[in-house]
Amino acid sequence: MFEKWKNPVMVSLPVVLLLAWVAFLWWQIAAGALVKIKIKGYDPRDLLAGHYILYELDWEATDCSQFVGGKCPKEEFERFDAVRGRFYVPQQLALALEQDIQNSANTAEMVFSYRAGYRPYARSLLINGRNWNGAAVRF
Repeated sequence: MFEKWKNPVMVSLPVVLLLAWVAFLWWQIAAGALVKIKIKGYDPRDLLAGHYILYELDWEATDCSQFVGGKCPKEEFERFDAVRGRFYVPQQLALALEQDIQNSANTAEMVFSYRAGYRPYARSLLINGRNWNGAAVRF
């Protein structure tokens, strides 16, 4: 009897585990509050090499009143190694993003899903307060 179910169970087990992990990550991201943190030190050279920007969080320019107690959770972001990160973009939008972030008149922010005690997840990139989606932001 066990031989009959052995192969279907062994084949479906990785799929079930992957789905459970994806559901857990989705729940983690959905349960967090959205917070905006200014970024600095982004490196557009990485954008051309790997279609991502390498950014660093700028806590001095960030509005900390959006966090509980009005205090920026720098230590928590450091604990989860989220002070620096990569924001990936599709290849066809890489040049437009490079031009937008190199313009000194533009300000860049990352939107994170954040819950105290859990890993923060980067959700989106804002240029001048607008969600960056490859549309022209140049002013």
